[in-house]
Amino acid sequence: MTLVFGGTTEGKKTATLLEGIALPFVYSTKTNIPFITTKIASYRYGALDEKQLEKYIIDNSIKTIVNASHPFAELLHNTIAKVAERMQIPVIRFGRQLLSKTAHSLVSYVNTYNEALELLQENQRVLALTGVQSIKRLTPWWKENATCFRILNRPESLAIAAESDFPKEQLILGLPSSDLKKEIDLIKKHQIDVVLTKETGSSGFLSTKIEAALKTNAQIIIIKQPKIPEYFKIVYTIDELELLISKTEVV
Repeated sequence: MTLVFGGTTEGKKTATLLEGIALPFVYSTKTNIPFITTKIASYRYGALDEKQLEKYIIDNSIKTIVNASHPFAELLHNTIAKVAERMQIPVIRFGRQLLSKTAHSLVSYVNTYNEALELLQENQRVLALTGVQSIKRLTPWWKENATCFRILNRPESLAIAAESDFPKEQLILGLPSSDLKKEIDLIKKHQIDVVLTKETGSSGFLSTKIEAALKTNAQIIIIKQPKIPEYFKIVYTIDELELLISKTEVV
């Protein structure tokens, strides 16, 4: 049995691949999402700590893990790496190929949220495209300065924002988009001075976000993607994934 950590574009591609080659798998996400189970595909949701993951692997005879989760799910990556290496379970990381860095005076790359906050100046209007989980991390800024967060329009995300007492009227509900005009209009509508985002690669439409910022003369701060544990074998395409899965001989 293969355990897939998904909830991403890469996760959906992995599920489609495994269905196509009739390799039984469990699709795992942190929050409950719509997922169609079949004779091949099972589904679970909820965070797992090290002990819980180890027990799940044993109870479900997991032989291989495909980690197709979000590149910024650092806690999950580290949990998988520790447990898998200890149990000698192979982990395939289906990652996102990073884009070439943009050299421009309005574009800054940082390693952490704290570094991003240090670049902000008082009274700048910020559009945060860093996800609902980052609301808490950025509390010192948005408590004192006008800030909009774009988050997913789902109960779990709205609940997290509410728990942080973030002003509901400053939430923008929606998905990342490759529509340049839509992103430009968003920046103009809210009179944004600084766009804060993550280095998500093409799947997160980073190039569109950068272009929209530059066309509106807005500063854009990009939090660099964290390093993936060395234990993982990383692939970037579905063909590479299929080839590596075949080599694990888990059928």
